[in-house]
Amino acid sequence: MRMRMLSVLKSGVLLDIYFFKNNRSTLISLMLWPYLMLGMLLGFGLIFGSTSAFKENIGMDVNPITYFVSSTVVIMACLGLLWDVAGSVLELRWIGALSYVILAPYRISLTLILSYVPRYLLISVIYLLEFTPLIILVEGLADGILKLGVIFTALTLGMLPMIGFAGLLAVLFIMMEEESNVLSWLNPLIMLFSGAFYPAYLLPHWAQTISRILPSTYTIEMARLAALMGSPSMARITFLMVLLIGFAVLYNILAYSLMGAGERRAMQRGAI
Repeated sequence: MRMRMLSVLKSGVLLDIYFFKNNRSTLISLMLWPYLMLGMLLGFGLIFGSTSAFKENIGMDVNPITYFVSSTVVIMACLGLLWDVAGSVLELRWIGALSYVILAPYRISLTLILSYVPRYLLISVIYLLEFTPLIILVEGLADGILKLGVIFTALTLGMLPMIGFAGLLAVLFIMMEEESNVLSWLNPLIMLFSGAFYPAYLLPHWAQTISRILPSTYTIEMARLAALMGSPSMARITFLMVLLIGFAVLYNILAYSLMGAGERRAMQRGAI
């Protein structure tokens, strides 16, 4: 079983290496997209407000550039993971290959998860390296390296529960007979409730209830601690780390328990 998992991970690494090697334009767009998104967020913020108004609204003394850099990196990494794992099920159904993939020796949900873990880590590192000069410029060398470390820790730990969450969505999509692109409207809602566009604690109470069960909420919150002026609070970082590990255990146990049952039920119902 261990060798099977390693072979799937290896195939995921090779997939990404050859994908970017043979698609140079995709790699270039991947590197440009984060700065375009950051520019849009900061641009709209400066057009319709100011940095002082922003700090007053969120109630924290933060560096707006570091705040939105951390938000941008986490949002794009989480969206990429959801599209790669859960979105692949929809794409396989559209091209008529889902039934063949499910009949493969490896369980499709496990294959999707393990195949795209290397891509998540690779893209996260690329995004961080892109923003490293900007963070060091606005924060200084020592604080910049510390805050980049906080963001990378948030991305790495945040990946663990997001894998289980994406696996649950993959099982749901396997069981569904819906052919439309569900993720096109589900992803923005997930990001909205996660506090991607504005802090989750400023959302209405009913929306905060939803945000508390989403692992991406705590990943974004932990990454944004890097934007606090001075050194981030280690107590708060440690609390969020423990919380993300707890969510990782919960979501991955749920995903692992439901994956096999969901695939068998889908095959029995002829949903694929």
